[in-house]
Amino acid sequence: MSDKPEAPAIIKHRITADPEVNPREWEAFWRGAINGTVFNSLSFLAYHPPDRFKSHHLTLRRKGNLVGIFPAVEREEDGRRVWVSHQGASYGGPAYSPKLQYHHLEDLVRALVEYAREARFDRIRLTLPPVIYNDQPDQALPFALYRQGFQVTRRELTQAVRLDSDESGLLDTFVNKTRGAYRKAIAEGLTFRIIDQPTTAELDRFWEILVENRRGLGVIPTHSREEIERLHKLIPENLMLAVVERDGEMAAVIWNFICNRHTVLEFYMAHDAAHQHLKPVPFLTYNSLLWARQRGFRWLDFGISSIWGEPTWGLLKFKENFGSRNFLRLTWQKDL
Repeated sequence: MSDKPEAPAIIKHRITADPEVNPREWEAFWRGAINGTVFNSLSFLAYHPPDRFKSHHLTLRRKGNLVGIFPAVEREEDGRRVWVSHQGASYGGPAYSPKLQYHHLEDLVRALVEYAREARFDRIRLTLPPVIYNDQPDQALPFALYRQGFQVTRRELTQAVRLDSDESGLLDTFVNKTRGAYRKAIAEGLTFRIIDQPTTAELDRFWEILVENRRGLGVIPTHSREEIERLHKLIPENLMLAVVERDGEMAAVIWNFICNRHTVLEFYMAHDAAHQHLKPVPFLTYNSLLWARQRGFRWLDFGISSIWGEPTWGLLKFKENFGSRNFLRLTWQKDL
């Protein structure tokens, strides 16, 4: 005989799954969700070519009110039909209303699973944003996923700098050599500039520096030059492009996603090899952190420093030079 207590009968109005999407309602919802990010936005996802993914989004309602969204795509993997949230975004999973109590959240996940079964999916996979993206440091959703049979299939380490400290002490969070590099950049006459409405020439130069830098690392950028420009047209309010210059020439560039009102995600940072001796990256990083702090953000996320659970040691150490802290980016999966 089990000592496990029976679940209380507390669900009076079950959450239901609805494949019908109202774009205006959807866009307003993710901004107020407890874990909503720009990667939940249909405007962001629209930068992908129409034939790249087969979209299969879901809304979740309680008493007729929207309480959750699930931006997702269908794909085939080894003969299995898989529902992925979202293959074309850094983070996914259900974004949900802060008004939901925990038992409602379990009901939301249950409704999502029931819908997937009825739609004849064989598997669900999603990657949640780290807890620093949440409106409050709430981890109810991972627990609800666990309770409904999801398992963690991938763990990555992401590193972020906390911004709600005293501005005068921000530079003190850097290690000594990085503070020295920052001061050298000032002595060399480097300047920092935000580009709110990038011109074609500015995007071209940004792209040249990015591709050259990534080529030296043996990789290519995730986005194409055209996709970067398209994103600036689709979601300009959620992008931050900045450069470090000397005598009008770009020495280093940074491209950030403003994910929500709490967290900024650095997506690309690169420097021009000809300007490397000027140490532009610490100067660029400090001014980007200062920009984010002055606008009320809590965190600047440098992104992951591991690949399939194996640390990229040089990258991890580099980010620690700026006083970063470590958080998990978890991918959850359930076979149906």
